[in-house]
Formats: sequence, structure tokens, C-alpha cells
Amino acid sequence: MRRTVLALAATLLAWSGPPVPVPPHYEVPRWPLPAPGPVHAPQGDSAAAEVAAAVNRYRGRTGCGPVRLRASLNRAAQTHSADMARRQYLTHTGADGSGPAARMRAAGYHPSHSAENIAAGPATPEAAVRTWIDSRQHRAIILTCRYVHAGVGVAHGGAGPWWTLDLATGH
Repeated sequence: MRRTVLALAATLLAWSGPPVPVPPHYEVPRWPLPAPGPVHAPQGDSAAAEVAAAVNRYRGRTGCGPVRLRASLNRAAQTHSADMARRQYLTHTGADGSGPAARMRAAGYHPSHSAENIAAGPATPEAAVRTWIDSRQHRAIILTCRYVHAGVGVAHGGAGPWWTLDLATGH
């Protein structure tokens, strides 16, 4: 139950510049998380390919073109997943205060439009995508046709795996 709540409670913050101000009444929920454990990166690119394939199946049903994985976006997403797993905190803000677009730029991708979905707990790539599709805000990101590139990161650790899906248009 806790993993489902964590995964569904991840809120959408999409920007290609400064962070979007959070309404004053909004308070970030804090859940009790298990003690930090070791963080392990996935083996190979199979998880990224599986997430992209699942995302593209949903996009195809709505007439959107497929997204293509970009190595730079994979680096940005993987860095963020590992950071969340280490800190045991589900957030779009990195330990260094960075947001999704800044992490993409740091990894060598220059987005004109970008968005990020995150989740903690789904055991498989398909389950992570299903978690996002079941959330209206996260589904809207996946089904935004202007995004043409994707990056996926997953880190295994306590309360995880921790998933990041970066979607963007740029160069």
C-alpha cells in the first residue's frame, strides 16, 4: 500500500526553465521510509527499452509518435533515480537543488520542452508505466505528442525500485 501511495503521490513538475512556484497551501507529504540500503543500478539498457516500449504503446493508441531513447536523457534520469534511492525521498528536486531540465542540460541534452515522471515501488518497467498511466497528470505527460525523446533511470534500493522517466523535445 505504501509503495502505491508513494508512486501515485509523485506530483508533476514540468518545466524548461526555473521551477514552477508551488501554491502556498501545498505541503509536500513525508512518508516514513525504511533505512537507506545499498543502491544498485540496473543491468544494461533493458529496463529503459522496456519502459520506452510501454510508453510508445500508449502513445500509439492516441495518435502520438513514438519517443526515442537518448543516451543523454538516460544519464539524467539514471542520476536522478540513484539520487532519490540514496536519499530515500521521492522528489523532482535533486540533492543539489536541480530540476529536470537542469539535469538534462548537465547530461548534454538541451530541452526546449521537458517533463519528468517519477515513482518508487513498482517492481517492473511495465508496472512503473502503468502507475503513471493510472495518474491523470502523469498520463498527460506521457501522451503529450510534442515530446520526441525519452530517458529512463531505475535504481534499486530500500522502498524502491526508484524510477525516473524524462521526456523532452530539443537537441
